[in-house]
Amino acid sequence: MNLLGSSFRDPAGYVFEQDGRLKRMVTEHGREENRKLLSSGLYARLCEERLLIPHDEEPRSPSWPEGAQAVLLPEIIPFISYPYEWSFGQLRDAALVTLQIQKLALEHGMSLKDASGFNVQFRGPNPVLIDTLSFQTNAGGPWPAYAQFCRHFLGPLLMMRHVWSYAGPMLRAALDGFPLDFVSAALPRRTYFDFGTLVHIHLHARSQRKYSHAPTPQRAARDPKGPIAESLRSMLEGLEPTRRGSEWANYYAEADHYSTKAESAKRTAVMDALDRLKPRLIYDLGGNTGMYSRLATQRGAYCVSFDFDPACVHLNYTQARREGDKNMLPLVMDLSNPSPDLGFACKERMGLAARPKADLLLALALVHHLRITANVPFAQIAEYLAGLGPALLIEWVPKDDPKVIVLLRSRPDTFHDYREEAFAAAFQAHFRIEHITRLPGSDRALYLLGRDGS
Repeated sequence: MNLLGSSFRDPAGYVFEQDGRLKRMVTEHGREENRKLLSSGLYARLCEERLLIPHDEEPRSPSWPEGAQAVLLPEIIPFISYPYEWSFGQLRDAALVTLQIQKLALEHGMSLKDASGFNVQFRGPNPVLIDTLSFQTNAGGPWPAYAQFCRHFLGPLLMMRHVWSYAGPMLRAALDGFPLDFVSAALPRRTYFDFGTLVHIHLHARSQRKYSHAPTPQRAARDPKGPIAESLRSMLEGLEPTRRGSEWANYYAEADHYSTKAESAKRTAVMDALDRLKPRLIYDLGGNTGMYSRLATQRGAYCVSFDFDPACVHLNYTQARREGDKNMLPLVMDLSNPSPDLGFACKERMGLAARPKADLLLALALVHHLRITANVPFAQIAEYLAGLGPALLIEWVPKDDPKVIVLLRSRPDTFHDYREEAFAAAFQAHFRIEHITRLPGSDRALYLLGRDGS
């Protein structure tokens, strides 16, 4: 049995791995609440509405961990992601799902005892609660998870909306969410005239400061117009990301560095690689708004489409939601600074390299950003990508390409190794070259690379 490094805080139970299968143990501290979740009809309702991952219950066995009252076999999420990797729309929808679950829980005599963003995962573009033991009997009074909800969801969303669209990844440094006094101080003064922000952030932060040294438990702020969760839901449904433009959100529409023939050849090369390898899991590294990622999901592959620009990821996500693309998971990720292992003992949250290896990596129009913008040598780029998966389709972008010329305008050209021969040699240290596609009317090329067994 291997206890997961992210599962140790809740005395009601924990997640462990046994014989290659993830399982959730229910302890004596969670037994009664788990029984009520099932007997009240709440579990069935949540699963029916696809708000909670379903589970089977394992028959009692001598292999059960000591003290286990039940062992649950939950549905497996294809790829684990974290709030600091989500776009504005993903974080907002995860918040709305949490509030919807709380509403249904109250209707069944229960309540969410916590509202951590880490309790939500995405199946494709659809958020779902994964912590079956997050429920307790409703004892009345303020929602006990209210402050945590504001730290994990509302505060970050308002920061992304009003202060900096790239504020989401800052949650890597604040795993319990943004402190409300920090959010209140950072938000512009005009937000005091928005009723929801005034109540749930500014007055809430003031209340926390007032009661921070009180001997009795801190009181939660109350919404004078009705239940807290309903007030939060109404506020979030009207919250949209900043309208400030993105340099990359219109990349494909405004691209003038590809001819029609070159673009067609590039699409064909991607489709040929997909049809040849038939991958189940794909990482599109630098996926922008997901144009090439969709070539994968249309073939039934599960695609994690990474981009450093939150606006691109938001557009990709909203399109996947609109089209019902259950195989598309867009995420915010700067490949020059990818998500590391985080949390206690660096084991609570997995870095990108610790998550499942992709069957195929797409790295289209990426290498010049890593080599020139981030100043990462080819050898280190190749070594890192080799650790993410056994097969790679990567685009070579030469120094005389219009996009590289733009990158070099603001810096001295010290990239004397930026040649195709050096690029190819660095990647051949980890891969073999399967095929090279030269894009017509361009000096760009697509390298299909593999390793033994791929």
